Amino acid sequence: MNHAQMPSSPSSETGSLAAQRHPLVEWAIITAIFTLTFVVRWPFLAESFWVDELHTAWCVADGWSDVAPRAKMGNQQPLYFWLLWIWQQIPWAEPFASYPVEVLPRSTSLWCVSLSAALITWGSMRYHGSLLAAAVAGLAFAVDRQAAFYGVELRPYAAVILCSTLAVGCAARLWSSPNRPQPLGWAGLHLSVLLATWMHITSLLTLAPLIVAISACDLIRSRSASAEFKRGIWRHLWWLALWILVGCLLANHQREIWNHRAAWSAFGRPQSIFAIWKMWPWLGWTFIPGIVAAVSMLGSSVASVSKSNRGSGAVHHPAPNPHHRTISFTLLCVTVLLLSVLSAYFLAKFLGVPIWHRRYLVAGLPLGCISLGGWIASIRPQKHYEILATTVAILSLAAIPWAQGSIHPQVASYWVYRQENWRDAIRQIARETEPTSQMGSAPLEHHLWIDGDLIEQPATMGEVTDRELAAYLTLPARGSYSPGKHVQLHAIGSLKPMEGWQRAAHSSPTAAPPSKHWFLSRFLPQSQQTVPPLSEQGRQHYGKFGNLSLYSIMPREE
Repeated sequence: MNHAQMPSSPSSETGSLAAQRHPLVEWAIITAIFTLTFVVRWPFLAESFWVDELHTAWCVADGWSDVAPRAKMGNQQPLYFWLLWIWQQIPWAEPFASYPVEVLPRSTSLWCVSLSAALITWGSMRYHGSLLAAAVAGLAFAVDRQAAFYGVELRPYAAVILCSTLAVGCAARLWSSPNRPQPLGWAGLHLSVLLATWMHITSLLTLAPLIVAISACDLIRSRSASAEFKRGIWRHLWWLALWILVGCLLANHQREIWNHRAAWSAFGRPQSIFAIWKMWPWLGWTFIPGIVAAVSMLGSSVASVSKSNRGSGAVHHPAPNPHHRTISFTLLCVTVLLLSVLSAYFLAKFLGVPIWHRRYLVAGLPLGCISLGGWIASIRPQKHYEILATTVAILSLAAIPWAQGSIHPQVASYWVYRQENWRDAIRQIARETEPTSQMGSAPLEHHLWIDGDLIEQPATMGEVTDRELAAYLTLPARGSYSPGKHVQLHAIGSLKPMEGWQRAAHSSPTAAPPSKHWFLSRFLPQSQQTVPPLSEQGRQHYGKFGNLSLYSIMPREE
């Protein structure tokens, strides 16, 4: 598509842009976006794992045979954890081996999102032919707070983002060449979605509508050619058969998770219809650039018709918009993104499926950023394109952190917000419980009771007696963080954890003195913190570690 000889023709604008490519500038922008995404997340890699990340660290802490069962206990699929276990076995040389224990595992997520940012930028350049649009799409991803959180989190969601980016890239290729058979494009689309599904099944909320939309458009476009239509039917039937097989396998794996979803009653449910607006930064992704692009295109069409009518008395039809491909794919991205959010809302609100959480819709992040770049590329009036597009880009990029609450005086610590310092809390316990040699006195027994505030905790008061479940619920003191083998671990039920701990400390067989009982609680309610102590010695409060509270008590000998 080379129209460099017709620079004055609006219909040749896309070709002119392609002919005026500057590879060095393009790769400089791509490298800059990759570097920015990497650098602004790197300082957060060494922070303490939060409780869900501790589950991941526990899954890969021991042998290969332990990985899948432990992943299943946390309602996760094993593929991501198998890959992470392999990553952990690499004999890293200095200085990598001397990094804090959190850095190397988390760096897998950082690489995923940094590659996603680079691919979003590169793909936008190739598809839209606009350096500005590509830079805006990449910057939107680089500064996105959710992309930052999942980009330094030891969980499968960064891998889902990368798979989603690849899927959108394959979809764009299929969308731009509807009249050519593209076996690699179709294989790339389905396999990238399949990989995302095996990373986390909820990625289908976003990526399944993408596959359906691309497949439906493929059949609609080829319906006039009988042979091509039949080939398309057989192609999509083949992929449908594969997805049915995958669905059967996943249904068998997911059955146990959904059978006990009553335990998730307080999680993953939207509180109001306004939750749809708060799910994504729609203002910066869609409303500001979309409205400006619509007004710009309408004005260009009116001006074109008026100019044609003034030129002759004949009736002229407006020429096709040279950016129809960009506009139509942008609308496709926005439609798929909106469908995924509405589907999740309906399932969570009316069918009781606890999936209303951004982590389950995280595959939509690339779609939102790519659509923003598409809107910017669509603003192509005859004059002042650079000024208008730059203004819209600045407003849109400012609206994203504003909608996400990232504009904060302490943005360096607030941007990736966890506030669960399990590492220092466990270290405090380890220091306090370090064995000492005391002549003439029995050694002090130490017991650590953990309230992880997990939805998997049973609705009981006191100690969790199921050994397998207790091993899972005490994971903050296993794997990466441990107070030592001399400290016995116990899990507390979800009902009144402080009161349950105090009763258990006095009534369980472990209460025989000399013993000291520690209590580490996550998001302990204020009303529970004021429960009167049941012993004369009372409780000792060792302080707060973010959202964690640490207490100890020594039962009196009767």
